[in-house]
Amino acid sequence: MSILELIAVLTGFAAVLLASKARSVNFLFGLVNCIAYFLLYFQYRLYSVMLLQIVYFSFSLYGFYHWRHPKLNETDQNNEQKIQKLTGRQRVQFLIAIIVSGLIWGWCVIHFQASFPQYFDPPAYPWLDAMITMGSLVAQYLLSRKVWDNWPLWVVLDGISTILYAYMGMIFTSVLFGVFTIIAIRAQYEWKKTYENYE
Repeated sequence: MSILELIAVLTGFAAVLLASKARSVNFLFGLVNCIAYFLLYFQYRLYSVMLLQIVYFSFSLYGFYHWRHPKLNETDQNNEQKIQKLTGRQRVQFLIAIIVSGLIWGWCVIHFQASFPQYFDPPAYPWLDAMITMGSLVAQYLLSRKVWDNWPLWVVLDGISTILYAYMGMIFTSVLFGVFTIIAIRAQYEWKKTYENYE
C-alpha cells in the first residue's frame, strides 16, 4: 500500500464513521479524502470516480455548511440539520437519473479517451465505473442534505466497489469499502431511529 492509499483509507474511514454518527465534522475529513483519492484513481485509470472527487469536495464544503446552518424549523437537539427522508416518487426519480446519467457518462468517458489516447490509457470498466460514479454522486448529494436514503444507496454502491477494487488489486481500498458497507448498513438503522424520534 502506498502512502497515498493509506491517507485515503484513513481519512475515508474517519469521514464515513463520523457521517454515520451524524457528525458534521465528517466533511472535513472528507475534503482530505477527496484529494487523496483523486490522485489514487488517476493512477488506476478510474477516471469517472477520479473526477467524482471534485464533486465530492464541493459537496463536502456544502454539507459542512448545510448541516451546521439549517433552517430554523429543521434543527435537531444539537442545532444541526434534522435527518430527512425521500418520498417514493423522489426515490424513483433519483434511480432513473442514476441510470440515464450513468449511460451518458460512460459513453462520454469512452469517447473522450478515444479522442485523446496519447494522454489517457483506455478506461477500466467504463460502464460500471460510470454507474458507480453517478450513484455515488446522488448518494453524496443526499448525505450533504442529511437525507436518510443516502445510506441504502451507499450499501449497494460500496458493496459493488468492494468487489471491483479487490479485482483490480486495490486491496486496502477494497477492505475500506467493505468496512464502508458495514458502516452504511448500521447507519441506515441508526438514522432511521433518530428520524422516527422526531415524530
